Amino acid sequence: MEIRKATSNDKELLIKNFKHYKFRNLIQNRVECYLTHNNTLIAIKNNQLIGIIQWKIKEDPNLGVAEFEEIFVLKEYRGKGVGSALLKSSIQAVKEFFKKIGIKSRRIYLFVNENNKNAIQLYKKFNFKYVSNLGNLFSDTHNELFYTLDLTQNY
Repeated sequence: MEIRKATSNDKELLIKNFKHYKFRNLIQNRVECYLTHNNTLIAIKNNQLIGIIQWKIKEDPNLGVAEFEEIFVLKEYRGKGVGSALLKSSIQAVKEFFKKIGIKSRRIYLFVNENNKNAIQLYKKFNFKYVSNLGNLFSDTHNELFYTLDLTQNY
């Protein structure tokens, strides 16, 4: 398995990843966003995209805060270290980004569905801490939980 930053050469792999959006225009816009406005790491095995994580710097970079968004691992690869590898690489990438621009990295945050127990366990393994239940933020039937990772600690 290879973990690396997505590039324009990965456009077709990313388009396949978003086929559940159903609308080609929406898929293409989402992929363009992944490649131009955010930082996207992908896990590749046998020329197949098996995992993905997107992160972005929030508002004012001087705040040292990033959001992890769109964390996904193909079902058949869950529990096999793909998510851990993506998280580890992304946490390091966030720290390096802020260090490169001379800003202290402070926090990474994310949202997770309360029923996604495997993801919650993974985030806890990486010292993400539960902050709040945000209720039906993205769904009318499931609550979203808010977690943060304190980068001022030595992890």
